[in-house]
Amino acid sequence: MAPQSGCNLTLAAVLAVLVAPAAAAQFRVETRAVLVDVSVSRNGPVHGLAEEDFELRVGGTAVPFRMLEPASLPLAALFAMDVSASTAGDRRRRLAAGARRFTDAMTERDVCGVVAFSSEARFVRGFEPCDLGVGDDVLARSPGGATAIWDGVILSLAALRGRRERTLLLLFTDGEDNLSWVGESHVRRAARSSEVLIYAIVTLPPRMPRDMRTEGPGTRLLREVAEGSGGRVVTIQSDAGIEDAFDEILEDLRVRYVLAFTPDPDHRGFVPIVVEVDRPRVRVRARAGYTARP
Repeated sequence: MAPQSGCNLTLAAVLAVLVAPAAAAQFRVETRAVLVDVSVSRNGPVHGLAEEDFELRVGGTAVPFRMLEPASLPLAALFAMDVSASTAGDRRRRLAAGARRFTDAMTERDVCGVVAFSSEARFVRGFEPCDLGVGDDVLARSPGGATAIWDGVILSLAALRGRRERTLLLLFTDGEDNLSWVGESHVRRAARSSEVLIYAIVTLPPRMPRDMRTEGPGTRLLREVAEGSGGRVVTIQSDAGIEDAFDEILEDLRVRYVLAFTPDPDHRGFVPIVVEVDRPRVRVRARAGYTARP
């Protein structure tokens, strides 16, 4: 999806695709395999697993699959950046620096885009080869307004839908949503029907003792949709942790496993996916399922 200048019209269009009834937002099962991005950890990432160490169940049934090398798969990364009034100054500079560090590790086959959201969500950069200009695009946006996080998420998922690369949404916000057109139920449905791996960096409220800081409902929803995609939320206590959070996500991407299977053409609607690993006491993160078309 190319950058759009009219945010409200764009959101209306993407909602028709992403949050319509299941028949309108479907996975193209007849043309390509389903990719399952998997993280395996036990006091840190578990390295060196082979195909025989995994079991993949789709719709309750174990299915054959092949393991792909993540480094061999081009990546389409979309940065969805909070540019509301509270991100001005040093916070914005650190955010841009973190984006630059992330894109500096991308390959020449990868592409990156930027969505900026404050009181509305807009494309800042269409998908182009990843370079340091991603950070410049983040820094160039004038801060201001409220925080329409969910509009930014919906717009980003629409942009990544149907791309042939391994897809990643990397979102940053320092606050709760207070202005989006779309509701939380729309975000859940859009994320559930998406193929995108979602990571979010969230700053926790600073105006209280650290042991009393709690996640708000917006952060809890971000955690729900990120973990449902196989990704996660990285929470930070201060602006000094922004760049390290980008590095943490980049390192997490480097140690993931990618499984690919051919979907059953008889499946309909949302089909649950479960990944198990033949190792004791490991934590496995993978997408919760995929949406099959009739």
